[in-house]
Amino acid sequence: MSCLRDMKGVVAMGVACLGAVVAADGATVVDRQLVADNQAREDGRIIPGQPLGDLAYLRKATIDVIGRIPTFPEIEQYQKWPKAKRRELLLDRLFKDKGLADRWTIFYADLLRIRSRAEGGNRLLAYVHQSIEQNRPWDEMARELIAASGSSGNTPSVGFLLADDSDPMTMAGATAQVFLGVRMACAQCHNHPFDKWRQKQFYELASFFGKTKQVESRLSSKTYVTEGEEMKVLWPPERRKPKERFPVDPKFPFPVEDLSVKPDYLKRLEALRAGEAMALNKHKESEALDALIDSSGGKKGLGIGVEPVALSVGKQSREDIRKLDVKGDLYRKSELRRQLADHVAGPQNRYFARNMVNRVWAELMGRGFYHPIDDYQGEVTHPKTVDYLCDEFVANGYDLAHLIRVVMETDAYAKSTLNADVELEDSDISRSAFASGTKRRMLSEVLYDSVVVAGHLQDHKWPKGANIREVERRVRVPLDTEPADKIELESEPESGDGKMVPKKPKANPYNLEEVISLDFDQLVKSDLDRDIGMMKAKSDQEIEAERLAEMARKKNSVRRRYTYETVVDKVDDNPKFSSSMRMSTPAAPTHFLRVFGQPSRDGLGEFREHTPSMRQALMMLNGKATHEAARVGPYEPMHRLLTGKTKNLAKAIELAYLEILTRKPSADELAEAEAVLGQAPLEGMADLRWALLNSHEFRYLP
Repeated sequence: MSCLRDMKGVVAMGVACLGAVVAADGATVVDRQLVADNQAREDGRIIPGQPLGDLAYLRKATIDVIGRIPTFPEIEQYQKWPKAKRRELLLDRLFKDKGLADRWTIFYADLLRIRSRAEGGNRLLAYVHQSIEQNRPWDEMARELIAASGSSGNTPSVGFLLADDSDPMTMAGATAQVFLGVRMACAQCHNHPFDKWRQKQFYELASFFGKTKQVESRLSSKTYVTEGEEMKVLWPPERRKPKERFPVDPKFPFPVEDLSVKPDYLKRLEALRAGEAMALNKHKESEALDALIDSSGGKKGLGIGVEPVALSVGKQSREDIRKLDVKGDLYRKSELRRQLADHVAGPQNRYFARNMVNRVWAELMGRGFYHPIDDYQGEVTHPKTVDYLCDEFVANGYDLAHLIRVVMETDAYAKSTLNADVELEDSDISRSAFASGTKRRMLSEVLYDSVVVAGHLQDHKWPKGANIREVERRVRVPLDTEPADKIELESEPESGDGKMVPKKPKANPYNLEEVISLDFDQLVKSDLDRDIGMMKAKSDQEIEAERLAEMARKKNSVRRRYTYETVVDKVDDNPKFSSSMRMSTPAAPTHFLRVFGQPSRDGLGEFREHTPSMRQALMMLNGKATHEAARVGPYEPMHRLLTGKTKNLAKAIELAYLEILTRKPSADELAEAEAVLGQAPLEGMADLRWALLNSHEFRYLP
């Protein structure tokens, strides 16, 4: 596990952190605690699942950590490692893979209800991705998400507040459910009917957001979160029609632990954070020394008493910016939300650590220690196991990657599901005891990317021009358009010689797997400097003049009449698919990702839908991604095993099974596949791969 952490996105430094050996020790303790908890439950006969085989573990771990099935070269590498060290070496490699940030951004996006279409949504998504890349602690992220002020361009974490319009009542419910795993929103209107929460407690929690407001800057047309003076949360509730209402004093309603006598996990956390602070200070001292040397060397040859024009301009700009109270003008930090962040993410709050432990456990094991995962009501199925994992999560600095690895190194994680002939009641008892595996379908993004990987669709697998076909489409054309103006609809000139060449495929309403990638690195770049420039460049008169000019343009625009025509495009159908984990989220309702369960994230308590449907089956049977993945392109390693002098059908079939199912075929499967390939190996292999991609074994984890 990498010991690098980027502190607040400024410097990367080495930290003393737990390695694989310590994670493995922690996993051993977790297994012991599970046994102890199961003995105390007395749930009846527990039937343990068999340990996963090596290749099954490779497939499961790769899917869970980096969000796709393993490639054939990765399978070869894994099998070359010493058998006793394979799993440890595998996890070492996976936790260094860039795909970890992509896969676990999905986890956070579901948790935080990130919506690209919401104000600041894409920047919040990029912020989360960058935070995972830098292995930032979850408590640090939570504090920023709750207490952030400003615009999403300068403070991406503020997107969490912007998504719900910074409404105090909505944010109170979201804070309890997202960060603490408690459904408290019901108490907004009345005392909770099934839990201890009172309506007054909900109002007291909401009042931490009671002075928060959103403003739109006339200077930059951006929305900012700021702190006002007036408390908006009043008691009694308006619906009671009271004669008078009073501001509510903020009060954290959740019980916290007494840490006057420091437990061991808190001492370890403090020691870890002290070590990080010391390392950061040393790094800053080193940077300061380097800067001093650079600056002294840089002045040589400039001349005495002469200031270069570039330096003069820069100095003037800095002086101008200093005159601007940018943060005062655009936003004010919230002391109330800072206090709430301390209450929520502090080590004294057991709800915070327990919530993340339960969510990660459920993500990797198929079920949590309590269910639903956002509705803790005081009881868990395995209290000793939960307590140990919470202690370790806090002691290791709220390190998500470490928590994931501890869970994945347990024997419980490496157990297979029980056979179908086991009695349903016994099977349920064993799964709830984590003595056997729980069948899990791949997340929709993981399924999509696994189809892409299995079919070698990350790059073009056909020569240019090998798949020319004609595509009809309807276009809207102005009635006064000359024929010459329509040339662009049918073809486009190739740069240089003016010859017409086939157009690239346009967006197809029937291509429900299409992906538009986001540039996370670009999205998290601050635009505060640009805002300052705009503020200095435009006067009030100029802003008003721009507004009036835009109104006049709209008023004087001529409405044109249109007709619809059918045109034929010649396209080179040689697709290259991007990862679904870098696209705007959630996808459109008809998209592959939504059909396979990606939530809309519009409301609290919305989870992924894992129930199979006819629509899902039809999309896998007839979808473009599956169709293209099944076809064998000339640029694939598979192609030379099916054609020419190196033809070897048995090897080709074995490769297909390894690339798609991460295992070799049985003797019967090999014989059946050879019959399918018959006299037309390329077409037969396309049929075989299509069948494997549509199998339950492909979609479900071992």
